[in-house]
Amino acid sequence: MSTNKVPKELLDSIRRSKTLAWENNLPHLFVESNKIISERKTSALKIQSERFEKGLKIKLISKKGATLKKPFFLCFGFLKEKGEQIILPEIVVKENSEIKILAHCTFPKSKHTLHRMEAKIKLEKGAKLSYLQEHYHGENFGAKVFSIFRILIQEKAWFENEFVLNKGSIGRLKIDLESELEKHAFCKISNKIIGKGKKDKVEIYDKVLLKEENSSSLVKLRGAIVKGGEMAFQGEVEAGEKANGAKAHIDCQEIIIGNSIAQSIPKIIVKNPEAQITHEASIGKVNQKELETLMTRGLSEKEAIEFIIRGKFK
Repeated sequence: MSTNKVPKELLDSIRRSKTLAWENNLPHLFVESNKIISERKTSALKIQSERFEKGLKIKLISKKGATLKKPFFLCFGFLKEKGEQIILPEIVVKENSEIKILAHCTFPKSKHTLHRMEAKIKLEKGAKLSYLQEHYHGENFGAKVFSIFRILIQEKAWFENEFVLNKGSIGRLKIDLESELEKHAFCKISNKIIGKGKKDKVEIYDKVLLKEENSSSLVKLRGAIVKGGEMAFQGEVEAGEKANGAKAHIDCQEIIIGNSIAQSIPKIIVKNPEAQITHEASIGKVNQKELETLMTRGLSEKEAIEFIIRGKFK
């Protein structure tokens, strides 16, 4: 199916991205509302889908030992100003296979919309999955996005998830992600989010269970909230009784500007004395000296603040 059938609003949203490397020849799945509008298959992935009234069930299953040469591109769009979209994905990465997924969710006209995602991800022994997702919620602060991820990472498997929302408004965003790691497994969970106004409210909850020996993880947040918005982050790592040699770190940095509210809660539970779990968290304002230096070089205060914030996200 050709991307010629993809609405211009979806393609324009993707092309604005500096995070996702979109190419027309990528294997892909484009969804608008509850309908698949473009699909390009790959032999490395089996795709199953089922429509229902307000959404879509999707199942992606890799072949055992397969390596996807190009990233698989997922786009979930909702082009109405009002309404609801429900996406129920299930991703299974088979033993010793390697997959990269680029995902884009866009609601460019949103004034009163709800997007709900409930995702299940399973990585079998030795599998690798990189899942990079970027959102665009329009400019009207009218989107509500609630995402749940439940992830099982089996022996020697490797998982990386990065969430980016740094353009346009946010509206209401809530992410609830839990991952469970078996022995010698690894995961990295990272979020990069900029809130632009008082109608932006962000809640991020990332939990990692290091269940068995030599499992390891990194949980990372880079956030900024301005003009009266709210941002709350909780990163939790639990090292279980069998987690000999487990290692993990939580790293949270938030910038707050104006009458905004930022909250950071790192939580650590250790049930094995051989585990090493650490955390660091900071909330602060833009450095005044950096701000003044940029303004003397011709940037407005708004441009200088934007430059500093984006620099923290690297």
